[in-house]
Amino acid sequence: MHGNISYIGRSPSWIVRKVEPAEIRAFAASDHDELQALQQTSINRRMEILPKNALEVRSSPVVLQNARFAHGLVTLSGRFWLNGASGNRARKKFESANPAKGEDSPHIALLRESRDHPMSPMPVYDPADAADLDISIELKNGFNYYHFLTETLGSLAHYLDDSSGKPISLHLPDNSIKGFLRRFIDAIYPSLSPRVQFVVKPTRFDAVRSVYSHQHYLSAVNDPTVDQALRNEGTDPLWMQMATDPLHVKKACMQSYESSLGLLRKVALLQMELANIGQTPRLIWMDRDEGGEARARGISGHEPLLAELTARGFQKVVFERLSPLEQIATMNRADIVIAPHGAGLANMVFAKPGARVIELGNRQIQLHRWGDFFKCAHVSRCRYDTVFADIEGHDDPTTNPPISAGLLGIRIGARAKDRILQIVDETLSQPDRSVFGDHGGAIQSA
Repeated sequence: MHGNISYIGRSPSWIVRKVEPAEIRAFAASDHDELQALQQTSINRRMEILPKNALEVRSSPVVLQNARFAHGLVTLSGRFWLNGASGNRARKKFESANPAKGEDSPHIALLRESRDHPMSPMPVYDPADAADLDISIELKNGFNYYHFLTETLGSLAHYLDDSSGKPISLHLPDNSIKGFLRRFIDAIYPSLSPRVQFVVKPTRFDAVRSVYSHQHYLSAVNDPTVDQALRNEGTDPLWMQMATDPLHVKKACMQSYESSLGLLRKVALLQMELANIGQTPRLIWMDRDEGGEARARGISGHEPLLAELTARGFQKVVFERLSPLEQIATMNRADIVIAPHGAGLANMVFAKPGARVIELGNRQIQLHRWGDFFKCAHVSRCRYDTVFADIEGHDDPTTNPPISAGLLGIRIGARAKDRILQIVDETLSQPDRSVFGDHGGAIQSA
C-alpha cells in the first residue's frame, strides 16, 4: 500500500480461492482424567473457530524496490514487508516492542483502517526489464526443515522457467546452514540449483525479484475480488470475518496454504517419478535420527505400541537417512504414517490424497504447535490425525511446562496406545483401498 512492490507482467487473475480441505481430527488421550478433559476442551474450541473450507492463497513473482534483506526479514523503504510467514515474524517483532496488544495495538488499527478505504491496484513491472534483476527470497534459518520446506522451497518453483541466469539468493540470519537445504534444492530444482546461493550479510537492492504471498494482503487491502471470492456460494461465512481481520491472520494461515506449496508438491512429485525410486513401505513408523542433524526430542512408553504396529506390518523409517527424492517417494506411497511431533511431518505436503498421517503430541504441543501442519495436510488432501498423549518426565497433570524451556518429550500411555491402534485398525479394515488415491498431482499451477 506504500509502493515499492510490483507484479511482473500482469496482475494475478485470482488472489484467494476455496479448495477441498483435508480431513483433520484430534483425540484427547492422556492417561490422567483431568488432563484429558483439558485436552478435549482445547480440541473442541479449535475446531469450532476454524472455517470448514480451506483456502488457497496466491503467491506471485514480484519486483521489490528499495528493498533490504536482513535477519530473515525484508523492509521496503524502511517498512517491514508483510509477506507470508516472514510477515508474521515481522508483526511479532513489532508487537514485542510495543506494549499495546490485540485490539489495542496501533498496527491492527492501521491495517483495519487501510482496508476500509479503496486502494489503487499494485503496479505491473515489464517482464523484459525484470529479467535483468537478481532474485532474492527470505529464509528464516538454515537448520529447520519445516520452515525451509513450507516457506521458502516452494518459492523457487515460480522461477523454474526463468532463463535469465541471474543469481538466486536465499537470505538468512546466520551461517548455521544444514546440508539438507542444498540436497533438496539439487533434487527438486536441478536446473536452478547452480544459481542458488545462501546469503547471511544484510543486503540492499534498488530493485530485485522475489515472491509475494498474499496472506496479509487479504486483511490489509480493500480488494473487491477478494471479498467476492470469500462470499462465493459454498464458502464458510467464517472466512469473511477471519481472512479480512489482521487480528486473525495466524488462524487463517492454519486453514489455508499458499500456492507456492502446491507448486512445490507438483514439481517434487514430477522429479520423484523421473527418478524411478524403488519399492517403499506402505505402513510407516517415522523414526528419528537423534544422532544426526535432528534435535533430540524424547519419546517414552512407545515400546508396546511399536510391538503391536510391527505385528500389523509397520516398518521403521528414518527419513533423514534417505535422499530427498526417496523421502518424497516414501511419504507419497505410504498408506499410513505415524510420527512423533517434529519437523519431518512437513513431508505431509507429499502424501497422497486419502493417506492417513497420525501425529503423536502432548499438552505442550497442543497449546503451542498444533495447527502448524494443517496447511501441509490441506495441500495434499491426506487424512491427518493428532493424538495428544502425556508429557515425558512431567507427572503433574495440573500444570504445563512453559514453552520457553523448550518442548519436552511425549509419553505414550495406555489411552494413547489404544487410540492409535483403533485408528490404524479402522483404516486397514476399509474394504475399498482406492480411498488412498493415487500419487495426487492435481494442484493447479499458479
